[in-house]
Amino acid sequence: MRTRILITFLFFTTSVLGQTADSLGLDNYTTPTSQEADFFNSMLKDKRGEFSFVNKKIAFVTGNSGATILSKSDYFKRCVKPWIVKGNRPQILMIRLTEEEKQKSGGYDVLVLSWVKLFTDNQKRRIINRLRKKTKLQPAANITLAYMVCDYQAIGYIPLIITCPV
Repeated sequence: MRTRILITFLFFTTSVLGQTADSLGLDNYTTPTSQEADFFNSMLKDKRGEFSFVNKKIAFVTGNSGATILSKSDYFKRCVKPWIVKGNRPQILMIRLTEEEKQKSGGYDVLVLSWVKLFTDNQKRRIINRLRKKTKLQPAANITLAYMVCDYQAIGYIPLIITCPV
């Protein structure tokens, strides 16, 4: 009976960590894919309570004092996959943001920290301020910019509208 439980546990652990490693961090959207949400929900099941990573906006933080914000693909490439490939568990922590912090940060729900030795409230405020600035600089994914180009022809200037997805 113990052997069956052990084999089942090993199979579950391998399937959660081994099979999803290739599908993690393939894009840089701030919301996780279903595989990434499952990964975080599984890795942080004892720490997250009722919180689910599905459709949440995540900021990825690393560095000794938590001063480095990474893109999602860089986060998985540097902080997660090297440990999963070796069969080890990466160090992952989460800090849920309050509603006020969420608004100040530009809509982020949670900070995911890896390999951070010391993360103070002051550092948390700095990260939230940097996220706000970063969010203001990035246009929304569904916005299309329109450019007006004038082309001189025999009749005169004819305005041409060229749209370009951001």
